[in-house]
Amino acid sequence: MAILSHEYWKKFIEKDKNGKEKGNGREFEKLVRYLLYLMYGKKWRETGGSHDHNRDFWLHLSDQNLWAECKNYSNTIAMNILAPTLVMAQIYEVNEILFFSRSNINRFAKDKILAYGEKTHKTVRFFDGENIDELICSYASKLPARYSPIKYMSNRKSVIDQNSFINIYFFQNRISRIYDDSEVFVNYESIDKIYYNETFSLTFCLNNAFYEDQVDVYIEFADDDPDRFYFEYFFQTIRSDKKRWYHTCLKKGEGCSVSLNMRQIVYKPIIKLPSFHILFVCARNGKCFEWESKKISVKCNWVGQTRLIGSYYLNLLDDVQEILINNPYISGLVISGSSGTGKTRVITECQNIFLRKGYEIINLSAQENYSSHYYIKELIAFLYEMPSDEILDLLEEKIFISSRKKFLSEDNIIEKATSLFRVIMNSITEEDLQEVLNKYEDILFEKLSKGKNAIIIDNFQFSGKAFQNFIERYIKYSVNQQSINQSIIVCVFNTDYLTAKTSELLYSIVNLNIRHCISVSLNGFKDREQGILFLQELTRTNNDENLEYFSEIIDKISLNPYNLMQTIKYLEDLEIINISPEKKGYIISNTKKYKALSDISNGIMNVLEKKFEFVYKNIPFEHFMCILSIIYIFEYLDYNLQNIFRIKSEELNFLCKKSILSVNDTGIYFFHHDIIRKFFIERFSSYLLESLKFVREKGIENTIVKYRTPYLLYKIAIKKDKNTIVEIGAKVASSIFPERLASIFYNTLLDAFVELLENNNYEGIYIKYIHNICSFIRQYDGSNKAWLRSKEIFDIIQTYYPDAISTDISFYRPFIHFCCDIAVQTHLNESARIFIKDVLEICKNTYTDIIENRDELYVLQAIMYNRWYISYNAESYKNEIALKRSLLMEKSRQYGNQIINVEKHNLIEYLNDSDEGYNYYGYYKDKEKLFLIWNKCMKDMPHRVPEKTLNYYRKSVQHGLIEQNYTFVTQNISNAFKYLEEGEYSHEPIIFKTFFMMAEVMANIQHTPEKSYYYNTKIIGDVLKMQQLLNNHILGDILVLKGVNAYYGKNLDDVYFSFKEAYKNFSEGKTTRYWIKKNLLEENIQYTFTVLGIYKTGYDLSFLPVECRQPLALFENEQFKASGIQRTSDLHLNLPLI
Repeated sequence: MAILSHEYWKKFIEKDKNGKEKGNGREFEKLVRYLLYLMYGKKWRETGGSHDHNRDFWLHLSDQNLWAECKNYSNTIAMNILAPTLVMAQIYEVNEILFFSRSNINRFAKDKILAYGEKTHKTVRFFDGENIDELICSYASKLPARYSPIKYMSNRKSVIDQNSFINIYFFQNRISRIYDDSEVFVNYESIDKIYYNETFSLTFCLNNAFYEDQVDVYIEFADDDPDRFYFEYFFQTIRSDKKRWYHTCLKKGEGCSVSLNMRQIVYKPIIKLPSFHILFVCARNGKCFEWESKKISVKCNWVGQTRLIGSYYLNLLDDVQEILINNPYISGLVISGSSGTGKTRVITECQNIFLRKGYEIINLSAQENYSSHYYIKELIAFLYEMPSDEILDLLEEKIFISSRKKFLSEDNIIEKATSLFRVIMNSITEEDLQEVLNKYEDILFEKLSKGKNAIIIDNFQFSGKAFQNFIERYIKYSVNQQSINQSIIVCVFNTDYLTAKTSELLYSIVNLNIRHCISVSLNGFKDREQGILFLQELTRTNNDENLEYFSEIIDKISLNPYNLMQTIKYLEDLEIINISPEKKGYIISNTKKYKALSDISNGIMNVLEKKFEFVYKNIPFEHFMCILSIIYIFEYLDYNLQNIFRIKSEELNFLCKKSILSVNDTGIYFFHHDIIRKFFIERFSSYLLESLKFVREKGIENTIVKYRTPYLLYKIAIKKDKNTIVEIGAKVASSIFPERLASIFYNTLLDAFVELLENNNYEGIYIKYIHNICSFIRQYDGSNKAWLRSKEIFDIIQTYYPDAISTDISFYRPFIHFCCDIAVQTHLNESARIFIKDVLEICKNTYTDIIENRDELYVLQAIMYNRWYISYNAESYKNEIALKRSLLMEKSRQYGNQIINVEKHNLIEYLNDSDEGYNYYGYYKDKEKLFLIWNKCMKDMPHRVPEKTLNYYRKSVQHGLIEQNYTFVTQNISNAFKYLEEGEYSHEPIIFKTFFMMAEVMANIQHTPEKSYYYNTKIIGDVLKMQQLLNNHILGDILVLKGVNAYYGKNLDDVYFSFKEAYKNFSEGKTTRYWIKKNLLEENIQYTFTVLGIYKTGYDLSFLPVECRQPLALFENEQFKASGIQRTSDLHLNLPLI
């Protein structure tokens, strides 16, 4: 090989004003310009100067963009010098990057750059040290005299140092391709343990071993050791019958990186990692260089990660491979389920499928701070390989300089990218970020849709509103895209934490018309056998002698996989389960194991209580509570928070060992599972703010100022700052807080207002703030909690500020209406009536001269009598109740007639007419009476009573369903959904969405029942999920609809079980007009059970009255006509009275 003497390089050195030698960058750049021209036969363009005063070069060819970076440094160059170039290459969509350096580039820096090149599909070439000498000498006769190397050249024998050309690195759980310049590259030969059934990565970094073009590189397994077949490999070309699995061809100076993802799938306590043989072959002269890795044995740690068990889960993975992979259009997977049902495990298995099929994966798990900023920054890092924040300034400088030159492209993508990076880094609130995304989201959409990407969003319900909107809009963008988009988006929802808003999000994602989409709800194992098999895997036992013991565990704990895993951890703590030297599990047979079962008689909560008791022996109780409070309030615990709260790493690692906490690759701790978090909230609620109390006790408030939500909580709950309380209360309706902290935030804020009121700090506007807070409490904590808290406020106001009913009734009246509605809608009828009587008594003793206030007083009284009337809906069949309801309605109308304000008068008139009409909304024979009343109240309703626009659409749809006018119904449903998106009075959206979704199914059944069966089934499933939140007593109606749909799909089991559960629901008498619904359902049961032969197939019919246990006679069946006001088009079945 040819090398250059030191004398040659003196011309590239100059002295500064202090006489110190430094590299002459401009001179070196001129040499590189000549070399580039000689290498590619094209003239390269020059960029502007940058942070290090160097200039780069670029070349645009018909099919690729090339970028050359010049570094005239005398010392070895490290990664931080080169990182900005990598991001520039990504922004400009460069295909090939060339690094020219007079000095050697650090070997690890090269390997990191090669790993980056692999992830971003870029060719990388290095001309540094001896390599650049060889390049210059190869063009000796063509370079101008000033740069001619001829008299400085000498030859020496080429010696290949294998450590300079080949390195293999080990990465645990390396899935996302996000670039991290702090990432530790661990040499393959230094690892001593792996984890059973957990994916890890081996990354091969290879540099051209010859100073030649066209060098073939091959990687193959070195031997056929049986241990090699104990691993599963996620690489498309690996086959069990072939050793060779990788080939590439390298140009002069080129390097490459290839990552092999794999996992151990057959357990051995000590296992040999595969050995590799790597071969370099020069095409020009046939020279070869061979290298073989050392033989390495490692320990295998068992961490409770079993193979996937259960046919339902395995079938789901089959569907993922069959339906979602390699489609030309965006594909979607939506997973929902409660805590511990296997969502995370399914995601892991899906990741392995995606890896095997060549997808780039980003896993956005809600482990850090759950705000939209976190998700968007991670997404940008994924798309653009964003470096650390410290390099961002250098990056911006380069982009600004480059954009002024307008090279590579004449459009504004560079400015957009720059602005996006900078503004997102500087945006503070969700609202700020939403504005940024509205302006620049198109650049991210385009970038996302180009690659073969899998975007996985775990715990999607906890992400910020801006990010949720972003994903929803991206899916809409992709669905309407004409070009190829191979991306897969995976959205995972924990149904334990669904709110009205996130239920809407779940519904919306599922119904965005993704062409290839799977939506599943996970519920844990389906039967006892699967649960026992799981316990055998966890304990590494397979003896039948433990079957009865495992069966008892399942009886006490459930078939929830996570709960079973925690129980086994508890039994390990008690040393009931032990591991033999051969790494086999065995269960000690003594009374201790049966005592453990009696100690967990109340299920998983008992198990966790016992586990926490083990912790107290090692970590003081108050300190342990403080640690959990930190992770609850701050949503994670990193190195900075460790220092603030004086937490030792040993304590955190101990909690990880006990499966109470987990830690990720960057050293951030979080709850091991949502079940742990939930247990902490439920059992230790008085300690939730323990970390903030610590801040006050130690006087370290300034250390948490940068944590926005925790600091707000501190000022409200601990510092009790009145200005903050009032300020946040004033804008609470438009503020956005992390989903996980929403409950404690709104309740703490309400507590703060209670304290203000009790300390004689009152202003009428506070009632409006409190009303909004209570609305959010209803959304996050449910109607029962909202009723108790709002009633508490009502009592406080009446005790301390009884004049509020006259002086501040414009704020007080809507709040009282809200309180009453909660009680009535949740069928707390006795409580509602007591409350109504109390309010009416207060009104009776109140007088005001102000006309507007007097009108509000009349509105309040009219509404109270109307709600009192409604509270008897479930008893209206009784004569004495019917008389009482008549009197109550008359009183409501009397007060309504005294209202002067036209719009408020119309509101009361509408409410009363509408509710009286429902007396005839049951049987078809009463249709004309119903229409007579409803036509009156619907007349010009959106204009007369604009706040009831959605009610107008609802009644229009009900009317159309009765008349079976499919076009009219679907048009009004469409208008309603549009109004829910854009309308001024789109209140209670989830309640109305539930109605319109059910109405859509009813219309489909009336129009094309068989054809729409599968679509209807999917919609009904979504409605059932929403019902978990609403608790508005329409479960029976949903089940009736499910049974009717199943009849047309010939699904006997669904017909039987749906109607059976609906019948039980109506029999409890907790829903409006339940006696009518029950009668109509009996008609459905007799007709469907006769036609489908259910009466003859052995189903249990004991839940039915005797007269309904026999099939209809043939003539009865043929002439049967349903009597309900809502019916199918063949008139054989009653539809629910929605």
